[in-house]
Order: sequence, then structure tokens, then C-alpha cells
Amino acid sequence: MKRRDFLIGGLGVTAGASAVSFAPFALGQMMIGQRAYYQPSFALQDFALPVLDEGSTVQGKQVFKLVLQSGESRILPNINTPTIGINQNFLAPVLRFKKNQTVRMEVTNKLGEAAALHWHGMVLPATQDGGPHQAIKPGDTWVAEWQVINEPATYFYHSHTHNHTADQVWRGLGGQMQIVDEDRDAQLGIPHQYGVDDFPVIITDRAFNKSGTFYYSNTRMQKMQGMHGNVILVNGAANSVLKPKKSLIRLRLHNASNARFYHLHFSDNRPFQLVATDGGLLEQPQTLNYIHLAPAERADIIVDVSDGKTLSLQNKKGYGNLNTGMMSMMGGNSDLDSNFDLFHIDASKAGKVAAFNTTKLVSLPDWSNVDIATTRRLQLDMQMGPTMMFGSGGFAINKNEYDMNVINEVAKANTFEIWELHNPSITHHPIHVHNTQFRILDRNGRPPYSWENGLKDTVTVYTDEKVRILVPTGPYKDAKMPYMYHCHILEHEDAGMMGQFTVT
Repeated sequence: MKRRDFLIGGLGVTAGASAVSFAPFALGQMMIGQRAYYQPSFALQDFALPVLDEGSTVQGKQVFKLVLQSGESRILPNINTPTIGINQNFLAPVLRFKKNQTVRMEVTNKLGEAAALHWHGMVLPATQDGGPHQAIKPGDTWVAEWQVINEPATYFYHSHTHNHTADQVWRGLGGQMQIVDEDRDAQLGIPHQYGVDDFPVIITDRAFNKSGTFYYSNTRMQKMQGMHGNVILVNGAANSVLKPKKSLIRLRLHNASNARFYHLHFSDNRPFQLVATDGGLLEQPQTLNYIHLAPAERADIIVDVSDGKTLSLQNKKGYGNLNTGMMSMMGGNSDLDSNFDLFHIDASKAGKVAAFNTTKLVSLPDWSNVDIATTRRLQLDMQMGPTMMFGSGGFAINKNEYDMNVINEVAKANTFEIWELHNPSITHHPIHVHNTQFRILDRNGRPPYSWENGLKDTVTVYTDEKVRILVPTGPYKDAKMPYMYHCHILEHEDAGMMGQFTVT
């Protein structure tokens, strides 16, 4: 297929066009203060496959040497952008390891600022968690070491620096982790060859100044909505085309954006099989035509492209905080809430392989009759007074803004708890709990969505909603060092919607 035909048939653009712009780039009226978002246009480029880092085996441990660094990156055409990253100038390699291994992360900070690196989704000792209490000073090296007891799944590692998580992630400090079991996947018929039929799809959005620097703002409205951009990147690249070699592919969808929610579907509305969420495989595959991903959520899907067609993974507008109820009345701008393409697939040269026909994946543990140690009630609060409008805070849980010196909750190890999350605020909040993979019990008394029936570490609590989750507290005890729970709209986290708990 010629490139011109791909542009016409796959993307619906004018014949003869030499570049393709996503829908969000056509935001002439979208203003930042008194100036419009810079609107770049990107030619098609090859799918960006992140570097894979499987560590080095040293004395029976998988050792990863990670350097937090700054530099410049070519994200926009013909312009370099100052960025930060991990072992590279922007974003990070994909870290791959296996259950039951002992991993050792040696993290050296070569930034000119303090930073913390969190292993999102991992069950591990609190001292190794990489939260705000484990900040690394410039020039120092911090070592985190733990035995992997999590199930194989797609995970996240990213900045968790006190008051600076949002801007550091925006500049590039984050990447994907994978716990893998290739033998099990092969038996189940799940694609598992990295870069051949198993692809990370790390989704971020960014805004730029005309100079090529990132635009980042913490104005009242942008703090309430969380920072959104008009440039959509997959693995750090815009307008990219994946040309798979096999007709059955696994996409590890990963919402690594600061605040944007995604309603994902394919341009031809083809079905796909959801096989895993945040914490691992589902019991049975779910056949879906679309899926919602809030910030920090992940979903592994299997897509059959044996028809050889061209298609795009697309976002459908209307999901998230850009135009939710009161938000639109208070200045939310619908121009950023658009239908757009994330990346494209040209399957014209994909070799035929067997279809995915597995109906049973794993047996998840039965927690239906476990003893409940306690029920915690957490209310997600937004203050609408001067603190919200003009200050740095304004977000809280149970009326308390985050304080590093206050332990908000104390749990007992190796128990189960029910957490009732109540959101009376005017925005949706994706809530992440450290050191656990939980199950969602219900939403306002109704069953969770079909794609939420597996292990989760992040759950969206929508406006005027109560969500109950069943939380295993894990085996690790530490009466002094806490874990975090917080909104994963990173601007909300930095503004105070975070608490901390110890496990004793």
C-alpha cells in the first residue's frame, strides 16, 4: 500500500496531503491566558518502541541501574525541547522482570533538583516504595530492593516528588514496568514477544510554547481539571504508525498522562479482547469495542489484524473532566475535549498466525468470604474558596490536605479492609492506593464496569459517586514509614489530595 493511499483510506485526510494533524491540533481558539496553544503538525513516523531493559543478573538479583537525567529531545518537528528522563533524555526504558525475582533498583539523581521514583502497583516494603519520603538529592544514589510478589502485569514507575510530581512527570520522568511470564502466556495464546507482537502503548499529552519548550501552568482552572495538552504522544512520538509482523498483537495500553481521561476505540470499531488490567490477567477475556482509561490505569488488549487493513486507535470526546457538569460552566474548554487519533496500525504485511480463542485465563483468589478488619471512609474534597482560587492547595481527603508529618490511617498487615471512597466534588478523581492490588466491589451499590473485574491499583470515583474497594493490606510491616493513597490527577495530588498510612 502506498503512503498516499494509507493517508486517504486509514486516516480520512485530503488526498495528496504530506502531513497529518490530530484533531486536538486544530485548536485555534484554545487559549492559555492571552495566547493560543502552539499547534504543531506532524508527518507520519514509525511507531516508537521504547528501549527494553531486563537488568543484569548479579548474585541472584536483577539489578537495574537508573539515572535521572536532563537533556533535549526532538518531539516537535525541527525543534529541540528541554526534557528530563530516566537513562535517556525523555521518558524511560521499559523495565522487564519476573515474579519471585529479587530486583535491585540503583537510582542516581543527575538532575539539578530533588526527585523520588515510585514503583506504581508494586507490593513491597514501605522503605522501598519510592514515595515522597524517599527523595533523592541531586548527585545521590538511592537503592530500592524487594522480592517481586506481584502477578505478571503492566506496571508504572514515575516521579513521586513532594509538591513536584506533576511537573516532573510532565517533563518526562516516568515509564512502564512489566512483570512477565512468557511460558504461561504462550500456553494461553497471548502474544508476548516484545516489539514483535507485544507492544507498550504509553499515552501522554503535552502542550508546547512556540519556542519548543513545554508549556505547563497551575492556574485555577488547569489545577482543577489537571494539566491537559493538545499534542498526543504514544511512547513519546506523535502521529506514529505501527507495522506489525504478526496478525495477532498485544497492546499494553497505559495512561501515563497527568490528568487526561481516554475513551479508546478503533477507527473501524473492531472488537478486541481485554485480558489484563492494572494488577494482572482477568479470569476470562472480555470482548469490548471500547475501554475507558483514567490517569495511571493500564489495560492489556489483544487485537486481531488478520484482515490486513489500516486503522487507528482513537479517543472519543466526552469522557473526563474537561467538560464535566460544573467544570464547563466554570470555564472548562471543550476544544481540548475532542475526537482524535492516538496512533495508527498498518497491518498490510502482518503474517497470519492463529487466532486468540482462549476462554479461561486464570483463577483469581476468592475473597468473597474474607474477614474484614475494618471499613475506612474517605471523602474527596475540593475547596472552592481563596485557597483553591489563588493558593497552591485546595484539595483534601476527609478535609485534610496532605501533610508529610501526619499518619492519616493505620492498617494491620495480612488483613482485608473495605475502603468507601465518596466524591462530592465537581470533578472525577482516579484514586491510587500504594502497596496493594484491590478488587472493586461496587459503584453506588451497582457492579463495577466489565473491564474492572480484575486486580486494580487505581479506580476512578466519579462526581457524586461512592465506590467500595476490597483492599488486602500486604505482608510488610513498618510502624514509621508510610505508604500513600491519592488522586492520580497529579495536579490534585500536589495540591493536597493525598494521605498516608502505615501497616503494622
